Amino acid sequence: MPVSLYDVIIIGSGPAGLAAAESARETGALHIAIIESAKRLGGECPNWGCVPTKALLRSASVLRSAREAKEFGVDISDPKFDFSAMMSRKNRIVDSLTRDSRMEGILKKMNVDLIRGQATFLDSKTVRVGKRKFQSRAFVIATGSKTFIPPIDGIHDVPYSTSDDLVNLKQLPTSMCIVGGGPIGIEFADLFQTLGVRVSIIEYAPRVLSHEDEDISEYIQKSFQARGIAINTSTETSSVRHNGNAFQITIKKVNDDSKRTKRIDAELFVIATGKRPAIETLSLEKAKIQLDKRGSPILDSYLRTTNRRVYMAGDSAGQMMFTHVAHMQGEVAGTNAVLHKSKRSVLRVVPRGVFCTPEIGSVGFTEQEAEEHGHRIVTGIGYYSSVGKSLVSGSKDGFAKIIVDTKTRLILGGHIVGHSASEIIHEVALAMQANTPVTVVANMIHAYPTFAEVIGVSAYDAVQKMK
Repeated sequence: MPVSLYDVIIIGSGPAGLAAAESARETGALHIAIIESAKRLGGECPNWGCVPTKALLRSASVLRSAREAKEFGVDISDPKFDFSAMMSRKNRIVDSLTRDSRMEGILKKMNVDLIRGQATFLDSKTVRVGKRKFQSRAFVIATGSKTFIPPIDGIHDVPYSTSDDLVNLKQLPTSMCIVGGGPIGIEFADLFQTLGVRVSIIEYAPRVLSHEDEDISEYIQKSFQARGIAINTSTETSSVRHNGNAFQITIKKVNDDSKRTKRIDAELFVIATGKRPAIETLSLEKAKIQLDKRGSPILDSYLRTTNRRVYMAGDSAGQMMFTHVAHMQGEVAGTNAVLHKSKRSVLRVVPRGVFCTPEIGSVGFTEQEAEEHGHRIVTGIGYYSSVGKSLVSGSKDGFAKIIVDTKTRLILGGHIVGHSASEIIHEVALAMQANTPVTVVANMIHAYPTFAEVIGVSAYDAVQKMK
């Protein structure tokens, strides 16, 4: 069987893969192929990640609003929800984005060949898919990530769930135990607690959302505990068993020599302990692609691997696992696959959100990270309760925190917890991207009444502290 030759072969059809195909086409590649092993095109975000989870969280938000309607003078007696209808709405949204006819139409319009199956490298320039072989002048690996399964005693003998399973549940459980207090675990805890599920979280670190600024994570932890969510921090999961109806989870405190344990019973056992690059089936060693000690590919700033004809983008690159980063890296990798050292991947300013209630928006250094990098800093705080939009909307809880270098007066990081946090954090991100001093942000006129005023308040607070 003859070997097909391409200018660029992209492995993975998610945001990074599609962006790579588009940029490769725009920069002159004529023969491009995308290889995809999943049944649905489009990758994790629109099918099992960002889009379905946010669709379900929106349903939960509407339910909360209905329950709080009396505060606004609206009488909605005993609002109810239909879980299957929520799931149906989610499915319609996902289908509108990734149904086969739409995705295949996008590839056809770009004149990109679609190859279905699992890709495996045979050497530095050849991959095999089933019985077929394909060669390319350059490759972009954009295979995404998969859930990391921790080494818990009994884990492989029980029907545990991951985020992929939760967005496709057929019926609502009465109780749920989530291992992992990061963004994925926190968002699902928020969703299912709102729907009446008894939720417990097990987190190995001293606090949930341990990568967020400490003040933000502590705020969320107290808020969740006030809602009745059981949070076990500095805790590890020793073992898990399943008797056919429920899970028995044994936990213990980290570094506790007393050997005291505690048992949690739950109908559903969820693993949300983070993601790892999904690259183990590619036989990267045959392509002379080296990995670091964490199992992530060794990349330069152009996203090239140790095989100079192979690039990585998105979650499979093992860097910042966000869809917006994947799209940017796909564009960089696709361009470089054609033009070589043309564009760099720059991750200096990457805004992010955690879509729980209250919402989180973050960018740049946390307070601790700024100090660890040797900056002399001041923090400016603006409380939601001080701005008019919060009062009229009924969303008075939350605050914004800006971290400023006292010497340069440049913003090093911004962190917000409260309504629309993931939206208004972009004002801070833009100031950081443009190297705009905090004094300019503090003096800028913010429309009244808006949630964005909290940025102006926090910037002004930082300026006053530097006088």
